[in-house]
Amino acid sequence: MKEKGKLERISHHLWYEFEMFLALTQELSKGYPPSTINNALLESFALHVRNLIDFLYNENPKSDDVCAFDFFLCKEDWLKVRPQITPLLEESKKRANKEASHLTYARINVTLEGKKWYFIKICRDMNRAFEVFVENVNKELLSTDWDNFLQVRENYKRRLLSQASESGHP
Repeated sequence: MKEKGKLERISHHLWYEFEMFLALTQELSKGYPPSTINNALLESFALHVRNLIDFLYNENPKSDDVCAFDFFLCKEDWLKVRPQITPLLEESKKRANKEASHLTYARINVTLEGKKWYFIKICRDMNRAFEVFVENVNKELLSTDWDNFLQVRENYKRRLLSQASESGHP
């Protein structure tokens, strides 16, 4: 486990990633027509999704990578409680890498249907994983930003579910 002060400071940045992910999920699930601004929002969403998945599920981190298991006495403590990565999160990370983070030849094979992102479903899967993290981590290692995790998450969840029913998004 890393030093308490360092974990508390980096958890502020983790909160930023998580809050941006929630805000972008909410905004993109409104369903805008293709545009440069919409593309920028989508790329930002993909970046935050990838960062959060790496935080939760990175098996081979570089020495400077921040991982969920950094917040536990030993890596196995996190691995024992960590939920298995869902197929949707696994696919989302691959897509973020291939379609947003790296210029790849794989992009030319993506169909119009394949370009759809299931924002609300991704958010549900990510929320479940973060619930497990927050339930099991020593709260003294987290910045005060995380004190409102459950409330913020619930507020976004209500808004997203409301938007999903209004817009017909899955």
